[in-house]
Amino acid sequence: MADTPRRPLLNPVLRFTKDPKPEGVSGGGKNAASIMTDRLPTQRRALSRQFRDLAARAEQQPRFDGCVVLYAAMFDDSLAPSYTPKDLFQATRSARLIAPYRSGYLVEIAADQLSQYANLVETSGAIKDQVDISRIEAVRFFEGADAGRAASLDAIWDAAPETDAGKAFVIWLMPLRGRDAAEHLIQRFAALRDGAIVPPPPLLTGVDVGADTDVPAAMRRAVRAAAASGDRIGLAMRTYRQHRRARTTVLVPSRSALDQLIASGTVFRIEPVQPINSTSPGEGREPDRPLPGDLTTLPIVGVVDGGLTAASYLPAEAWRAPPLIADGAADAPHGNQVTSLVVQGHDWNNNLTLPPLYCQVGTVQAVPKRDARVIVDTQDFVAYLDGVMGANPETRVWNFSLNQPESCDLEAVSPLGHDIAMLARKHRVLPIISIGNKPGTRLQPPGDCEAAITVGGRVHDDNGDPGGECPVSLIGPGPSSMLKPDLSHFSHVRALGGVLTRGSSFATSLTSPLAAHTMERVREASPDLVKALLLHNSDGMNFDPALGFGTPTAASLPWECRPGFVTLQWRASLRPNAAYYWELPIPESLKRTGKLKGIGALTAILNPHPMVTDYAGPNYFSVRLETALQYQRGKNKNNIAKFNNLLGSLDTGKVTEQEARSLDHKWSPVRHHKKAFHRVSFEGDSLRAYARIYARDLYLYGYTGSDEIPQTETVFVLSLGTGDENDDVYNELRDQLGAFVETAVVEADIDVDNEGF
Repeated sequence: MADTPRRPLLNPVLRFTKDPKPEGVSGGGKNAASIMTDRLPTQRRALSRQFRDLAARAEQQPRFDGCVVLYAAMFDDSLAPSYTPKDLFQATRSARLIAPYRSGYLVEIAADQLSQYANLVETSGAIKDQVDISRIEAVRFFEGADAGRAASLDAIWDAAPETDAGKAFVIWLMPLRGRDAAEHLIQRFAALRDGAIVPPPPLLTGVDVGADTDVPAAMRRAVRAAAASGDRIGLAMRTYRQHRRARTTVLVPSRSALDQLIASGTVFRIEPVQPINSTSPGEGREPDRPLPGDLTTLPIVGVVDGGLTAASYLPAEAWRAPPLIADGAADAPHGNQVTSLVVQGHDWNNNLTLPPLYCQVGTVQAVPKRDARVIVDTQDFVAYLDGVMGANPETRVWNFSLNQPESCDLEAVSPLGHDIAMLARKHRVLPIISIGNKPGTRLQPPGDCEAAITVGGRVHDDNGDPGGECPVSLIGPGPSSMLKPDLSHFSHVRALGGVLTRGSSFATSLTSPLAAHTMERVREASPDLVKALLLHNSDGMNFDPALGFGTPTAASLPWECRPGFVTLQWRASLRPNAAYYWELPIPESLKRTGKLKGIGALTAILNPHPMVTDYAGPNYFSVRLETALQYQRGKNKNNIAKFNNLLGSLDTGKVTEQEARSLDHKWSPVRHHKKAFHRVSFEGDSLRAYARIYARDLYLYGYTGSDEIPQTETVFVLSLGTGDENDDVYNELRDQLGAFVETAVVEADIDVDNEGF
């Protein structure tokens, strides 16, 4: 292998070990000031009239143990979690909220109580009831057509793929909370079997591991367990009985059968099964540089694609899973190209500013050719990945240069995006996923996976540096306040086979090696920490729907500090009802003529699990993070030192919920703030990092109060500096923190004191 030019030695990222100081906070809650008094009389009359109309028509609606399902729409100024109408709809009144839906909530309510509700909304003098009445815009029955969300049933039918037994759909069962109502739903759903619905083949019937000793035992066990789980409909009913929620694939033999399924009232959401596709290959020559002689010590990237057939890259294969897609139907050309970029993308593209990071690969043959007429069912795909990931725990980064063709629904996370997030959290791995290519309007599944780094495309300039957005790559943002893409990378590159058309598939393949090496180099690295470090090391100042937070810089790697800067990383377990503070001394280099001057960046990523569900629609995240870097100046009305945000979120208390969601992406689990500051007056000799967790929709998880919520894991990365390599910010802060800081890098071969700079 040709010699690689020696990079300058840089300081390692530091791990901050100081515990925070939590302070209790009190919540607001509903009170008389929350009542929209101007419209309360109008809404009393309107809602009373609507409830009476519903009572008159209740006999024609699907019932489950005497209960029907309503949709309560909220006014635009009433979308904040504090206005959730849980007081009006409560179990003591034979009603309960069951799921967020569109701009409101679904309500399970006894049909014989609808008339009483008409009287209740007219006369109730309770403060909390009046708040809810004044903030609910309208109530109506949840109709069968609502299950298709924005699409008509005709459009859904036409878009579904055809099989020998009928068209394939993904359905979510209605999430009823009452035990008897849920059991009634199961019975009705079971009665549809072999008439309106047909179960697809059992899971993983096409994956043959047999007694092959080359297949890891964990993989064989996982496949056999999935295969033994029974048919999909039976499995869905067992899951629903246990959790009151279930999603499954069904085959529907005719258009009339689809109407029968929808009319049953058992379906909360329905979508056609989507294919999983890759991009098309190109032509050209191989790079001049050979592979390194010994790859066994390098990190492994799991490549979920069309497989690997190129003999020149077989030495880079650390393991191979039994194929989900047969050899003749798999998109091997695309798999070979992606593999070549993961293994040695910098060699193929030595005209671009890419760090020399070689990797091994694990081969996962799971993507068919576009003309193969193979339907990859999401349930099969996820069960298969579950087994492969479990069998290869040493592989922590997984490359998904694949997408489903339909654009993500901004009101709901896709099944595949949600399922890969669940796998990522279960196996503690980091998926790297392409955003998708045109045609289309916005990102494609599974690019809406919250646990992943979603990568968009970016062209390069004449110097080989990152340029503008790729014209064929799709854009974000994602559903439910997700800031997607997270990153962007070169999308017009050479790979095995030569010059390729531009696309996010290959941008993803260049990002995975960087993530894998970061995972290996950073002590006790978690997927969220690696993600935070890559975002933190990107070149963007603000989120861009095409470029995300930008492209990780090649001049410094994510585990290194740029000259003139110091970077700290730490993690914490946080709970609601408390504010957390970490005190930090101010480096002398940031103090100029009594003012603060410099550049700061704060990145934080919240692990929202288990407080996520694909039943929550736009409210996918039930916890959120607020964070800031603060400085002291002045005093509040209680004569206590006042802190102001140097870096941080929008003050969401001063804007509407809609504005906070659109402007600040309030419920995004990723917080990333970067700013230059000049002549900032301050007092004292320290800064503080602040964090607070908020929660909503606790009823979805069976919680009655925020004190029942599990601790929420959060990672933080903070950089401070001047940008002047002559300023010793790094050693200043390291020395000031003393025992509360240590190197975050494993076996660092870099100069901690940065001598020579």
